[in-house]
Amino acid sequence: MTSPAAPSPTLLTLPTEIFESILPFLRQQDLIQCVRVSQAWNGAIVPYLWQILDIRFREQLKRFLTSETQQALAKNAKFVRTLHIIGNKLYHRFLPFQQTLMAEPGDAQTGESSVGLFTNLRTLELHYLGHPEGDHDLSIVALVQQNPSLRRLKIDVKMDPMALMSIITKYAPNLHDLDLSVVTWRGDVKALLENLPGCIRTVRLRDVHHRASDNTGQASSVESGVSSSTITQHHALESFSIGGNLEGQDENILIPFLKSCSRNLKSFGGKRSIRFFRNAKIASALSDLGIFYPQLSRDSLPPDASDADVARTISLNPNCTSIDLNLRSVGPLAAAAIVDNCERLEVLDIMKRGTSGLLGSHLQAILSKATGLRRLRAHRLLATDNISAEGILSSEWATTSLTHVGFKINVPRVNDNMLSNNTDVIQSSRDTQRQVLRRFGQQTNLRMMVIGGMVFTPEITHQRNCLEMTLESGLDELVNLKDLELLDIRHMDHRVGVPELEWMNQNLPNLRQLIGIRDSLIPPSSEVQQWLQTHRPQWR
Repeated sequence: MTSPAAPSPTLLTLPTEIFESILPFLRQQDLIQCVRVSQAWNGAIVPYLWQILDIRFREQLKRFLTSETQQALAKNAKFVRTLHIIGNKLYHRFLPFQQTLMAEPGDAQTGESSVGLFTNLRTLELHYLGHPEGDHDLSIVALVQQNPSLRRLKIDVKMDPMALMSIITKYAPNLHDLDLSVVTWRGDVKALLENLPGCIRTVRLRDVHHRASDNTGQASSVESGVSSSTITQHHALESFSIGGNLEGQDENILIPFLKSCSRNLKSFGGKRSIRFFRNAKIASALSDLGIFYPQLSRDSLPPDASDADVARTISLNPNCTSIDLNLRSVGPLAAAAIVDNCERLEVLDIMKRGTSGLLGSHLQAILSKATGLRRLRAHRLLATDNISAEGILSSEWATTSLTHVGFKINVPRVNDNMLSNNTDVIQSSRDTQRQVLRRFGQQTNLRMMVIGGMVFTPEITHQRNCLEMTLESGLDELVNLKDLELLDIRHMDHRVGVPELEWMNQNLPNLRQLIGIRDSLIPPSSEVQQWLQTHRPQWR
């Protein structure tokens, strides 16, 4: 990049937004070069350039930290709004100089700081030091103290808890975003939360370990300046996450803090935060704020959680939108809790073989109550745990938004070979099947449909009392499922032949997978085999 000519009056009057829209697309090196070679820009461009320039110097970029660049940095540091410090040498370079003074016996050490380069920061990120050299606590405190307009603070360096407490609760009054997502912090979590700035909006505490104040009167190297006697109101807080070990003080720490928040708090979580939602008092405090555990899965529950534990967790979070207990048994208490708290349910995935608590009647009740249900998978349950055709037709389904569905339907079927003359019985069964398929045909958003299920008995490997999936039994009722991508009819006596294949090929344009044609009790005919090979070899 060559040095530009002296700016014309027209250049000096260009709108700020032009620079702010162009300069972010330049490389870091080019931005630095702009500052180094453009003396003529000092009056117009440089202030805007430095405002958007993230100082992210790494050790591999130290060649750009020439004396000339450092002079430009010192001259324009007042315009810098975002500072990222990475690498120990840069900590020494960018932090205010700190001189430790000798203390009298029994007193804490104190220090005097020079005014640092940066005094107008809005964002400060202190990145991890792989091999720290020296103690930066006092200098970091001084840097924050000299930037009262700081909005975002990310700290990934190990600091004394009292120094960190001072920074957050005393020297950053306008802080909006606090991120301790990497550093492990051991200190008084209760006092920290109660004294967060009232304007804070986002808090991330990844790995905190609670150590309550010992009240021994021992002096700290940095004055804390906080007291937990008065709780700051945090009505601006929108997102809060916390992880680590609160030493069994979950209620004592979180409930007072949650009472200081308002319904602006929309997100509450963190690693393994399900434990907070299993606590009745904390769950109640979160409920008052309109916050519920959104997704319950087997991974979020202890391995030894009992049926009663699962049911209690579900009951404490009635607005849960997703329950995924795949590979986990569901007992009768948990099944009843799911039914009682399924109004907001969008996803229910229960595929554990041998589950004895969830019955077809439960699934039917969920379909009749969950207006927003999109995904229901339960087709690996035992042969007795299925939805009957009578149950489906006896009540309306609350949802019209199903995209994925999988469960077994028990439909009365006669053995056509033995009762071929009993046409009335055969027709009655097919009339019932048509009505059931019509119900599925109303779910026009369906993309995946798994009908039938495995029967785990030594004598039977297919579900016999099931939908035939033939045109006579109502396959054509699925004509509106234009988005259907997968149809799985394995382990069913489905009776699909060439007419059904041709109908699907013509009327289900997005059907990519048809699974189970060759799995019927009656082996597919040679005509079916030939049709598949010719028209849809990917169907199987």
